[in-house]
Amino acid sequence: MPQNGKLMPNIDQQSTKLLNLTVLQRIDPLVEEILITAAHVTLYQFNVDLTQWSRKDVEGSLFVVKRNMQPRFQFIVMNRRNTDNLVENLFGRF
Repeated sequence: MPQNGKLMPNIDQQSTKLLNLTVLQRIDPLVEEILITAAHVTLYQFNVDLTQWSRKDVEGSLFVVKRNMQPRFQFIVMNRRNTDNLVENLFGRF
């Protein structure tokens, strides 16, 4: 039955994870596993001089991934606001 009058796709979590992994591997073929996901994030930057937050042009799904080469771990935001995805390497001191 549709929720809120919308048709929901019939895709299980494992299929969704596999589809997401395929998309991430197009960006970086060294990605071997998705560890954590968040459906939606927005990046903000804090300006110390003005003591205020400003919204950056990065918004979308967040993935923490494991790679088969160094750096072993990254987070990737699949940016919906433009074609530049955010990719950050995760090191011990991150």
